[in-house]
Amino acid sequence: MMMTIIKEYLKEGMTLIKDNVLFLMIAMLFLPDYLLYPSLLICGVFVTYEYIKYKAFRWSFFWVLWIYLVIVSWASGNWFGLGACVVLLFINGYAFSIHRRITPLTYMKLQYYIVWSSLFNFFFNFIQYKPAWFKSLMATVESMLNIDHLPSWHLPPYGNGYYRAYSTFDNPNFYAFILMIVLLVCFNQIQFQLTFKNYSLGMFYIAAFIINMYALFLTETRAIVVALLVGLVVIIFIQRKWLQLKILMLLGSIAAIFILTNPTLFPRFMQITEHTSIRLNIWETALMQIEKEPWFGKGLFTYAFLFDNTHAHNIFIESLLSFGVAGTAILLAWFTERMQTIYKTGYYLDYPLAFAVLIATITYGVMDIPLLYVQTSFLLVAIFCLPDRNIETKVLENSEQKESS
Repeated sequence: MMMTIIKEYLKEGMTLIKDNVLFLMIAMLFLPDYLLYPSLLICGVFVTYEYIKYKAFRWSFFWVLWIYLVIVSWASGNWFGLGACVVLLFINGYAFSIHRRITPLTYMKLQYYIVWSSLFNFFFNFIQYKPAWFKSLMATVESMLNIDHLPSWHLPPYGNGYYRAYSTFDNPNFYAFILMIVLLVCFNQIQFQLTFKNYSLGMFYIAAFIINMYALFLTETRAIVVALLVGLVVIIFIQRKWLQLKILMLLGSIAAIFILTNPTLFPRFMQITEHTSIRLNIWETALMQIEKEPWFGKGLFTYAFLFDNTHAHNIFIESLLSFGVAGTAILLAWFTERMQTIYKTGYYLDYPLAFAVLIATITYGVMDIPLLYVQTSFLLVAIFCLPDRNIETKVLENSEQKESS
């Protein structure tokens, strides 16, 4: 009797999980580290199972790039780079699992899950908790990887200087990038809901936009503000809403004047010259290495491998440094292939969000590389899992085939 009851509960639990896989795959990206990493292990097993079950392998420039990175990382003894190659396989499987569930309706749900997760995430700016066992474990791992010198972000009075919010992430800049995506999703959904006169849901996204804008302010990340504005302009431009563009430009000008006239409210914004000099030194070091070995690079995280446990803080310099000229050419070929696929098959109404996130990411990439992190890279991949514009026709054809058989 007891075994029957347990089996029924397990069956119901599996059904519940199956019905909410998309939500779980998004929500886990916003969890604290001590919950994120176990979730990633489970997710890794799951996406591997689906990748094999549905025979998802398709040859593309991604695999050319992956083989190239494995070879150059192995030849250079770059173990960080080899580890990153394993993560790339995970990301590829994650993208497949997300995309096979995406329709125009579920892509809307995906955006809803992202925004709800961000609101849950917001409260971790004020609740800084990590269990003792996790602190001990991460200290051991960081010492083994020689990254214990990285800055630790804490609430006052434990931190030094001004406070920068980072929520469940290890760095305010990574959190700011997540917020940039969330804010673009919110803005995209506000446009949708107001257009289709779904005002209650529109108010939810407006409220979420305001809350996450406040969180972005707490991160005190400067370049992300420019990237966000560029992303908003892209959405408005593609949708051809010129009045909104004029209003955005007006609000942006007012915000810039307010920041310049109230420097005490934005202490980090006033240190831009000092911090830019640090970036310039990093770029100079990376460019000297590129000039020395321009053709092949040493795989992902080459800057960390050669100089320090960080990166080149510029997506273009980092690409040439890590991939070399040959690898960068393969990267561009894969990127072009992916963009062509989205252009040919992607659902038209979801173009604005995808291209806004892309252009904003590239803009922010001039000063930082947020993609070299688990949550940021996975969330970006999820955004680019656009529904197929012909998916409704395909679903109808498949159902008709099943009925006839």
